[in-house]
This record gives sequence, structure tokens and C-alpha cells, in this order.
Amino acid sequence: MARCCPREVVGRMKHVVQNINVEGYMPHWLHDSTNHWPQSNCYMDLWIEILHTLGLNPLAALAFTVAIDFEGDQWTFFKFPLHDLFLLYGIDVQELNIWHSLLEQVCEQASRNRMTLVEVDAFYLPDVSDTNYHQAHEKTTIGIQSIDPEARQLGYFHNSGYYTLQGDDFAGIFQQEHATALPPYVEFAKLDRVEKFSEASLALQGQRLLADYIKRLPTHNPFHAYSQHFEEQLAALPNLPAYHQYAFATLRQYGACFNYTSHFLDWVGNYRGLYMKKAAKHFDAISSRTQTFLLRAARVVRNKKPLDHAAYFAEIAEHWELGMQELQPVLHVK
Repeated sequence: MARCCPREVVGRMKHVVQNINVEGYMPHWLHDSTNHWPQSNCYMDLWIEILHTLGLNPLAALAFTVAIDFEGDQWTFFKFPLHDLFLLYGIDVQELNIWHSLLEQVCEQASRNRMTLVEVDAFYLPDVSDTNYHQAHEKTTIGIQSIDPEARQLGYFHNSGYYTLQGDDFAGIFQQEHATALPPYVEFAKLDRVEKFSEASLALQGQRLLADYIKRLPTHNPFHAYSQHFEEQLAALPNLPAYHQYAFATLRQYGACFNYTSHFLDWVGNYRGLYMKKAAKHFDAISSRTQTFLLRAARVVRNKKPLDHAAYFAEIAEHWELGMQELQPVLHVK
């Protein structure tokens, strides 16, 4: 049963989400530097590590990645569907309505053994010392595992790792010197009903989810649509920093996403049919080719030269078609 303390007491205590044991923590192999895309986006990477630390297999929740699309000015910013997290693991995620003090409300949820996922300014995160830390302001999401408001210390998941911060960075994260700042978007994860199913059971449920997501595929090959916009969008970028922002919203999103698709299908194929493994090879090809193309495009922007992109898009569009064809049998499995 959750503890019930006066808010002023909760706000002074140290709280640790007991289900999340970070002693001896090691990142999940999806974040290994040998992978095509060691990181994807902050929300995905965060949840992969949370699930991993809970002793759960994050691969089971990757069925949704098959259905991303080109959205005109970006590719789908893919995130674990909350429905899938509950179905596969019993994790119930809800929005936290910040009507009071962000710090006190995070402490309250931590006292109830709930992980809070908070949008914060990366300016105050020491784990990004080579990019944002005390250099640039950028929105990102962290998962808070421990919090000590009196000592001003925080233990948190971010991207592909677990870190700590303290002092002025703690004050910055919780906007303690900016009383007029808009409250961030915050979620909390209830971990009291976490279930650990067998790999075979997870694979069966993952296959069923895959069938649902295949019904939501784009009506047309998204790479045909993207190829018609790519040249104009690339030419409009004034410099390399602008390219990196653009690439994160486009090339990096679908490159990392289809990398996860290939891993999901390869894993499910161990239990639910070899056709999954055949499909996985096509999505892996999209991922690996895109990693190479990403670097080529960066050199083109830096050197102000034209880029021949037709062959690349023709190849990955074909892999998308072939991969989807291989997956059609899943629609007939009950």
C-alpha cells in the first residue's frame, strides 16, 4: 500500500522507486555502439532502459514500429504506445497534472513507487556534456528513479543510460528559479501490476499486435512520397547544424525505427514463423543503407554539392514493399 504523508513531509524526504534497481546497471544491448543506431529518440531510449531494468524484454513492444509514415515535414516521431505497455507488461502510464509544485508532485509519485517521466531542459543534464550541458537549451525527457529534495540530488534515466545530478542542476530541472515558467508535460508509470510473461507468450502477443499495426500501414509507400520532397527540403537547409536538426526528424527517425522493426521481427520469428525473419532482413537493409546515406547527405550540405539520391530511395522503397509482402501471413494468424 502506498505511503500517505503530508505534502510538506513528502517534499523533504528521499524517495526511491523500489521496483527499479540500478545497482550494477548495464544498458540494454539495443543501445550497444555496434548497432546501426545506438540511440533513437529520448522517449524510446528511456523506455527501453526502464523495461530492461525491470527485467522485461523491450523487444516485445516494438510491433508498432512497422507502421511509421512520412508526415510531410517529418517522419513519425515514434513512441511506445501506452496501450502496448499495459498489455505486455502491466505498466499503467498516466499524465501527471502539474497543478502545484513540480518538485513536490514528483516526490509524491516517487513515494508511491511510481516512475515519473518529465520533460526537462537538457541544459541541466550532465550526461550530455558534449552537446547541451550548460551550453544549449533543448527539450528532452528523463525518467526519475530517485529524488532527494533536501540534498538536491536526482537519479534518472536519460537516452541510453542512468545518471545522477545535483545542486544547481537540480534547481534548474525543477524550475525553482523560474516561478512563471509553464509546467512541463509529465507522465507517471504505475509499477504495482508489472507482470513477467514467458518469451513465447510475449511473442504471441507481439504477433497479434503486429497484425493490428499492419492494418494501419500507410496507404502508399512512404519512401516514394519522401523522395519527392527530399531534394527541396535538403536544398533549403542553410548549414550543417540545420541539417542535423532536419536529419533527426527524418532520416534518423525512420532509420532507427526500422532497425527496431528488424530486431522485433527477428525475435518473434524465433517463436512464430520464419517468414518474420525474412521480413526482418528488408527492414535491416533500410536501416543500414540509411545510416550510410545520412553521412553522405551531411557531406553534401557541408560542401554545398548536389546529392544523387534516386538510387538510394529506389532501393529502400523496394525493401519496404518486399518486407511488407513477407508480413502478409500475419494477418491470417489467430
